[in-house]
Amino acid sequence: MRHNRIGLFVLLVGVIAAARPRALAAQAPILPATPQLQEVVRLAQEGYGDSARAVVARIKIRTPTSDPIFPEVLFTAATVAKTGEEMRAGFTQIVLDYPTSAWADKALLRLAQLDYGGGKYDGTIEKVRRFFTDYPTSGLLPAAALWGARAAFDRQQMQQACDWLTRGIAAVGNDVELKNQLVFAKQRCTLNPGAEFAPVVPESLKANPPGAPKPTVAAKDSQSTKAPPPSRSSASAKPPASPWRVQVAAIADKGVIARMVQKIEKAGFVAYKVPGPRGLTKIQAGPFATREKAKAALPRIKAAVGGSPIVAQAP
Repeated sequence: MRHNRIGLFVLLVGVIAAARPRALAAQAPILPATPQLQEVVRLAQEGYGDSARAVVARIKIRTPTSDPIFPEVLFTAATVAKTGEEMRAGFTQIVLDYPTSAWADKALLRLAQLDYGGGKYDGTIEKVRRFFTDYPTSGLLPAAALWGARAAFDRQQMQQACDWLTRGIAAVGNDVELKNQLVFAKQRCTLNPGAEFAPVVPESLKANPPGAPKPTVAAKDSQSTKAPPPSRSSASAKPPASPWRVQVAAIADKGVIARMVQKIEKAGFVAYKVPGPRGLTKIQAGPFATREKAKAALPRIKAAVGGSPIVAQAP
């Protein structure tokens, strides 16, 4: 049958519609299930974008909005749309008007991918969060986890990225290629992303803030003449916990590091550079005596440096 041949061809080649925006080129194909709509996609893939859009427009006019196939028609029309705005409008209509259809999760994933392709990482994160809330059993959840993690990494939201990757790996099943991508992306995760929510206090805590210069011999002599030595009870007391900090980024570019340090210092904080995994440097601001004071400073630091700063304890 001709339709079977067309469907097989599309499945083998994939969908790369003519005249689609650059942002969509990074998306994995999600194909329509109806042969007539597969024909529309085939036309677009072979370079007949105008013809594909004309055909799907006629199908859309003939199909009642109450027909179960209508969301799939909308999805196909959005897939072969001429502009990014038209794509976004079509996928958004499915998410808003047909949230329980079989194409709503696919449309929401497409919107997240479009945001990522356009550099709108916050939009990707918001849509992937909604995906996990509204479609927790979707077969596309691992793909959503990967795209959401990429955006979260770009926004330095390490804990969120690692959580999505963990859930994506658990749900990926037998898709070896996607699983490999998820596992590879998770290599960026460390034990520190959860510090804001469940900080681990190290055994050896220092009384002085890390990075503070050690007193010289002369300074010690001067201090000894100005103040009496500590009593036995104060000397044996347990040292206070290390100060808290706000981590603003983990990057490798020395130029960017220098600019961030300058912004932190200009905002009135001490800038710390802490070695991180895979050659990254964690940029932190502080010090803060308590976690609450560090959290209270988050808006001010974000306004000065940008990104999505988190609370972390000094090493």
